[in-house]
Amino acid sequence: MDIVEYKKIVVALRPSLLAVARRITGNTQDAEDVVQDVCLKIWHFRDRIDQYENMKAYSTTMVKNLSIDKIRSRKAFSDELELAGKETGEQLPDSLLEEKEERDAIRKIIEMLPPLQQRILQMKDIEGYETDEITEITGMAAEAVRTGQGSVWDSLISPTD
Repeated sequence: MDIVEYKKIVVALRPSLLAVARRITGNTQDAEDVVQDVCLKIWHFRDRIDQYENMKAYSTTMVKNLSIDKIRSRKAFSDELELAGKETGEQLPDSLLEEKEERDAIRKIIEMLPPLQQRILQMKDIEGYETDEITEITGMAAEAVRTGQGSVWDSLISPTD
């Protein structure tokens, strides 16, 4: 097979191979890499290409297999990163981002509370005050501090009619 025949075959197959690879990998960049690898393999066995009856079926099978390999290697790499992060005690960037987003969401919810409830929440859950100490400081009944009765807590937990 010469370069002209190779280009003719590969140019015709490339769009369908990319679609298969994209569907399996879920990633355009990985799909491009897979198809490029398949095209390179086709070029390397160009002298034996006549032994394959259906080049489209053969190349599609190669794309499927290489796409699966790509996913496996990506998973193995992420597992190695996670393990490395655990070994060193460092958190990975994605887990740090998740924690930051959770803290931001909690902070926004707390900011919706009236100032007194914000203060009680801070004293109890952040600063570690006991209920008795909070009742002394705020003048609220211990039961109201414990259960949030008569406060905005109820409206956050159950919708009003």
